[in-house]
Amino acid sequence: MEEASAEGLCSEAAAAASPGWAFLHKPIITLVMGSLMSAAGVLLFWLRRAGVTDVSCSAASACLSTGLMFVAVGLVWIPVLKEKRRRQRLGVGLE
Repeated sequence: MEEASAEGLCSEAAAAASPGWAFLHKPIITLVMGSLMSAAGVLLFWLRRAGVTDVSCSAASACLSTGLMFVAVGLVWIPVLKEKRRRQRLGVGLE
């Protein structure tokens, strides 16, 4: 029982000591993954258009659309996390 409470205190202390942008690591990873997947989709379109490969058009479309979806999720996730962090700071200040 004491170990669980010690872990909780340790994680809170680590979160308080982390830099201000550290809480954004998941949306940043999502943005990078989406950008790479979109770039792969565009590359597949170009290679198909140039006649270099016989990749189906649906594979290129799937990569492009999935990548753009990841980018959109990452772009929406950042302001949501910033607002959540701001509300947490206000909540701590009120207590």
